[in-house]
Amino acid sequence: MTAKRQRFRGRAPVALAGILTLAAGALTFAAAAEESGRWQPPETIAAAARAAAVAAGAGQIETVAVDARLKLAECGGPLDAKIQRPVQRGSGTIAVSCGAPTPWRLFVPVRATNPVAVLVLTRNVQSGETLAAGDVAVEQRPSASLPYDYLSEPGQAVGFTLRRTQLEGAVVVPAALERPEVVARGALVTLIAGDGPVTVKSDGVALEGARLGQRLRVRSASGRILEGTAEGPGQVRVGT
Repeated sequence: MTAKRQRFRGRAPVALAGILTLAAGALTFAAAAEESGRWQPPETIAAAARAAAVAAGAGQIETVAVDARLKLAECGGPLDAKIQRPVQRGSGTIAVSCGAPTPWRLFVPVRATNPVAVLVLTRNVQSGETLAAGDVAVEQRPSASLPYDYLSEPGQAVGFTLRRTQLEGAVVVPAALERPEVVARGALVTLIAGDGPVTVKSDGVALEGARLGQRLRVRSASGRILEGTAEGPGQVRVGT
């Protein structure tokens, strides 16, 4: 037997004794609490979490996730509840804890239903369609029912196209939108150069398609290959 194995065998009883001592301590505490019947009522934990969330401006709390079968030692004083994860997009986490006689802490998930202004579709829109001002509207929706990311102003969506078909009433999210294609490959385009009150316009040909705001290569009337930005339907700004 090697020295390494001997050292391991020498330490194993000590480690095992430590684990058994910890387990015995936990069992002793549980038995004492069971005998006295002094468990912290789960509804008081939920109430503390709810109060902390409301005090932080979460609005109306829909649910507080505390298991009714939970058994924690009765606290000798008021429960302490603090924001662990701020209530955003309708959900958050509250840390409820007790300091004495037996310290414990529990992370409690909460959901809020405060209304939030969101952008929704006013009709069924097919994939590839460009949104107009009449296709969207701002409505109040419960925050707990919203996706993680959403839009709240018409200007954030009007002029964009949908990546996939959406039904009337659907919340508009950034991932569902893309800038419209305003320049097609091989199309005649107007090249715009200069900034401010003085601009120069000339004809050119798009060597590739581009969406609004995208970079692309174009060929000028003189045959030069330039790079510019799609600024509108059939318009490319060059020289910047």
